[in-house]
Formats: sequence, C-alpha cells, structure tokens
Amino acid sequence: MSERLKNDAAVEHAVEALRGLRGTIGEVFFRGSHSTSVEVKDGAIENVLAHGERGIGVRVIDGQRVGFAYTSALSSEGVRACVDAAHAMSRVAEVEPDLQIATDSPPVVELGIHEDGERSVEDRAAVAVEVERVARAVDPRISGFRKTTFSDSGTTTIFATTLGAWGRYRESSSGVGTAAIATQGEERQIGGHGEASRTFSGVSAERVGRRAAEQAVGKLGARPFPTQRIAVVLDPWQGMQLVGAIGTLFNADSVLKGKSLFKGRIGERVASARVSVIDDARKPAGLRTAPFDGEGTPTRRRELIVDGTLQGYLTSLKTARKLGTEPTGNARRGSYAMPSRISPSNLHIANGAEDASAMVAGLDRALRITSLLNLHTIDPISGEFSLGAAGDYLERGVKQYAVQGITIAGNLVALLSSISGVGNDLTFGGGGIGSPTLVISELSVGGT
Repeated sequence: MSERLKNDAAVEHAVEALRGLRGTIGEVFFRGSHSTSVEVKDGAIENVLAHGERGIGVRVIDGQRVGFAYTSALSSEGVRACVDAAHAMSRVAEVEPDLQIATDSPPVVELGIHEDGERSVEDRAAVAVEVERVARAVDPRISGFRKTTFSDSGTTTIFATTLGAWGRYRESSSGVGTAAIATQGEERQIGGHGEASRTFSGVSAERVGRRAAEQAVGKLGARPFPTQRIAVVLDPWQGMQLVGAIGTLFNADSVLKGKSLFKGRIGERVASARVSVIDDARKPAGLRTAPFDGEGTPTRRRELIVDGTLQGYLTSLKTARKLGTEPTGNARRGSYAMPSRISPSNLHIANGAEDASAMVAGLDRALRITSLLNLHTIDPISGEFSLGAAGDYLERGVKQYAVQGITIAGNLVALLSSISGVGNDLTFGGGGIGSPTLVISELSVGGT
C-alpha cells in the first residue's frame, strides 16, 4: 500500500504535478477534519460517534475550460491521479469565460477561531446532561427529551495555486442541542434549541436547556387565531430565519442569472431606514469566520444594506469580474469534495438602539412568531411568501396565549420596508447568522 502523505506534502505534491501540465494553471484545496458527537437521553450516554477524514480538491484551468476532481487517497499516486482526472475533465468541459485563480498569498491573521485541547467522552457528555437538568428545572411539565447531543470538531484548511498563492488556517467548534418534550394532560409539545461556539467553554448548557424548555412549554394550550393584519415580533432566533432567507438575494451568481429580486437595485431603497445588513467574515470567533475563502481570496467585512439602501453583492473571483467589482471573499467550500459556492459569512442585521423588551412592550397588540415553516418556498425573484407559523399573542408585550395553525404572507421587500423597530440584542446562532429583535409594523396573518 502506498504511504499516505502528510497535509503539507500532499498539497505540495499536487501543486508540483499541476505545474507539470502544459498550458494550464491550477489550484489545490486541502481539508482535514475530525469530529466527535455524544448523544445522551435522560442523563445516560446512548451513542458516541467519532469521524475523521482528509482530502484534496483540484481545479485545473485550461484556457477557458475548467476541470475539477477530488480524492481522499493522499499517496503520491493518489494525488497524481486526482490531478490527471481534473486535467482530463478540463479538456471536455464547456467554455467558461472569466476564469481565474489566486496569485497572491492571503495575509496571516489571528481571528480567534481555533482552540487546542483534548476532552474525554465524559466531559462532552456532562454538557449534554446539564442541558437536560436545566430544562427539567424550568418547568415540571418537561417530561423527557427526544435526544440531546454534544458535538465538537477541528479542521485544517490549506490552499495553494500554481501561481504562487499559499494559505492555511485551523478552526474548531463545539455545540450542543436538544429537543425537549412538554406534557400537559394528553397534549405533548416539542421545543428544540441548539447553540455552537468556537470554544468548549463558550457553549452554554444553561441557555440551551432553558430555551428548549420554554419553547416546548410555551406551545401548550395553543389556540386558533383570527385572520387579520397585525404587528409582528421576531425575536433574534426567528429574525435569523429572515436573515437566512434574504441571504441568497445577495449572491452575485443568483443576481447574474436573474434569480434575485435585488438584481439591478444597487443604490435603491430595499428595506426600512432602520435596517442595515452586514456580512463579516472577520468577526472575531465567528462561526463563519475565516481568513480567506475557497478561492484564496482574503475575506472582509461587507456592508450590504446601509440604512435601508442596497450597497452591493457577495462575489467570487468569477462573478466579481463579470460585475466589474472586487471579489468579497465569499466563495466558500463545504469540503474538499465540493467546488466553491458563494455563501454568506456571519451575515446579520446590525444592532439597533432600542431596548428590545421596551420596544415590544410599547405595542398595544402584536403576534410574536415562535416558529416558521417552509422558508425554502420563498420566491427569490418576486419575493412572495406564504409560510406556516406558530406564535404568541401579546398585549403590551405580555403573552396572552399561544397561537397555532396560522399562515403569514407577503413580500420580502415589503416586509423589510415595514420593519419599524430593531432591538439592541443582536444574537448569533449556530449557523453563523445573526439578528436582533425585530418589529414589523403590520403583516397579513391567516388563521380561522
């Protein structure tokens, strides 16, 4: 069996093989990762899973054609075969103008995204067990859990091109999530919550357990709700759902294909003047923070909407050239086996100046959304949506009763333009998306 190369050696061997090809340029993307997850239920360990992998993805540009291949066989022979496969693919690929690769090495920066340290299975399980203990202490109606899982991972990324670019970074993450069950008579409701951090100590079992329990208990006794137009409150966690839904609208690839309602609207008002949207891959310790993207482009902070006005899009090398702009460093790669795709990095609505609790208490009547369904059905071209939802009916910020079986409908731009309040409680979730509490002045709610 051929000897497996170490990380740097595998990349160097691939670059050397690429440079041996005539009339081409190329890049190598290495990723090595290891992860562990511990599942507990009712205080006892039920399952432990550990996983690790290493591999490279190779891209060859031959004129205006590109070929891509990947392998986890990191021997000299395996790496060479991967390069040859990518080269062969480039010869039969369709012509793609505006292809390019990185020429300069990204700067080395400290972003607080990696933590060293080994932990036992027992240490990991203890976090999950504490989540369940906290949840049960919130309310006696918490009767059990579907499952509670703690997971952590460590990753090494290396990037290199035949034109001299070279970069590497390490990152880590820890997270815990649970699904708590609340029971009242014959009624059962489930409330889930999970959070993640770049560090083990940054994971809060207290916060996860409490919110999951409150979500489950809060659904008990839910009633139908009459159809009406009413002010709507999105707490940070539901606000994140909105931010995630509009994230694709900033994707330059979607813009160029006419699949974004933000196409051609730079400089136009697309949201309330209270709304600013920021993409920040340099956020210290952010879950989507990285020094460079999957094409070796240095990342940066990008203001996408400022005071309601659209400022620009998220781009790759190729889409930036097509648009005549600078690349933003948003060509991310999920693994070595996937080509880069434009995606946001710590995308969020900027903090407001208002105290969130006081802002909500100032509303005579409002519907606080606690669950949104089928966000994938939002039309990115028209912005039209009709989503299943559940929530709480509020008067002067005080919950009167839980609401179920409702539908909220409208248009994304109209919704963004109707945001009348932005709280000062910006929170980031496990997906690296953030939002403060938002108040929408009026929205159509379908019920009974």
